[in-house]
Amino acid sequence: MSRKLVKYRMITVWCKCGEKLIRYKKWPWRRLLKIHRDRITKDYAGIFKDNFDEAGSDILCPNCLERITTVQNMNGKFINKVNQWVIGIIKKS
Repeated sequence: MSRKLVKYRMITVWCKCGEKLIRYKKWPWRRLLKIHRDRITKDYAGIFKDNFDEAGSDILCPNCLERITTVQNMNGKFINKVNQWVIGIIKKS
């Protein structure tokens, strides 16, 4: 049984190359490790929201073609595991 996201903060995630990726609802006191599809409010690059790839596939930045996330299956739910070295700026929105 998953916990409902009640307290959250809106963040904007950028790639290191400067590409604006997503606007996301995140727990306020944690680091960005996973991206859940249902918490994405705006997908600027168009690569997360409508992506239904199978587990183990990579999602690449459309500008620099670096791996941003890897799709994984956790508890029957598909999530995106973040590659910390490629994520650039995370700003509060």
